Amino acid sequence: MTKPLDGIKVLDLSWVFSAPYATLILQDLGAEVVKVERPGAGDRSRSIPPFKGDVSGYFYMLNRGKKSISLNMKSDEGKKIFLELAKEFDVIVENFVAGTVDKLGIGYEAVKEVNPKIIYASLNGFGSDGPYSHLPCIDGIAQAMGGLMSQNGLEGGKPLKTGPAVADSLSGIYLTVGILSAIIERNKTGKGQRIEVSMMDSVFSVLEETVIRTSMTGEPLMARGNKDPLGAPWEAFQTSDDKWVIVCASGNDRFTKVYQGIGRDDIVKEFEGDDIPSLEKRAANLDYLNEIFAEWAKNRTAEQVLRFLADLHIPAGEVKNGKDLIHDPHLIGRNMVVDVEHPVLGKVKLPNLPIKFFEKEIGLRNDDTPIEPQLGEHNEQILQSILGLKETEIKQLREKGVIFNSKIINSTH
Repeated sequence: MTKPLDGIKVLDLSWVFSAPYATLILQDLGAEVVKVERPGAGDRSRSIPPFKGDVSGYFYMLNRGKKSISLNMKSDEGKKIFLELAKEFDVIVENFVAGTVDKLGIGYEAVKEVNPKIIYASLNGFGSDGPYSHLPCIDGIAQAMGGLMSQNGLEGGKPLKTGPAVADSLSGIYLTVGILSAIIERNKTGKGQRIEVSMMDSVFSVLEETVIRTSMTGEPLMARGNKDPLGAPWEAFQTSDDKWVIVCASGNDRFTKVYQGIGRDDIVKEFEGDDIPSLEKRAANLDYLNEIFAEWAKNRTAEQVLRFLADLHIPAGEVKNGKDLIHDPHLIGRNMVVDVEHPVLGKVKLPNLPIKFFEKEIGLRNDDTPIEPQLGEHNEQILQSILGLKETEIKQLREKGVIFNSKIINSTH
């Protein structure tokens, strides 16, 4: 069965997480992704834990199914080879500090000269213009400068970044959307183009009501922990079995159902109502209302609390950790937790692509054996099949340090 992006070829200059996440999505959708890595070290994520032996599970997670060539882009011959390869690809992806690829002589304008249909996709911290464009950036910086950290954490407490690198993953998803949109437009016009995603822009774009609220009131929206003035109870509550359940009971109807259900008709009588004064009164007394529900919840198990709320059709859920999730029956049933085999890591679980095609088979299946590429593993294959180089020419490039191969320990491509 074919995949949606079968036939699309991606030349991937990116490293670590943000843009490699985008190319992983493209790979899962059927594109052929060829990583272009630095000689010797390669993608920095090859050295990020967890490890088994000298294999990084982190690198494997992001680069399974891709191919790798190791090319010295600072050499004239390396640049020449890259531009020759660029003629045969549909998309180039990079996530260096803005301007880096132009300095190397492999930026959009240089590639456009040899391939006018190329889609050149860049992801960086702050974009290619503006006063911050020259600054380096990683996920935590983007979360801070994009506004997320100011709203994350407990009320009045220290700003906190999220645990997972959401600025990286969010900007990677945006880059994927941009690439797919550019492919659709190229199918109509026959022309490629340059696209760009900034991590700071990406975070700023998903701050929900922050911008409109600040614009209208003149006051920034600050951190409020797990609470939200849209309803009550609204908080994470500890249960008798030392689990946590988050409850988000928005609106008067849900407020009434919950507090009547726990036997507090007095609270309903005091705080019920759908008009603005009633909403504001509940919001102003949210801590008090949450405390009442907390007293009820702490004497019941998480299962009892969740069953009570489900019967009332109140949005609620258990706060789950990684161990809970990889054994979660819903995620397993949705094929989101996949058991795969790796020659060094052994049997491991991976998160699957959350996009579902009902007429196509994409992503991973249980018992698949996808592997990550070794550094430069596909030098010979790519240079011979795409550029038509002979073995003697490839050997000379290796001797000059233009290309590099690491010891291949798990090649099955």
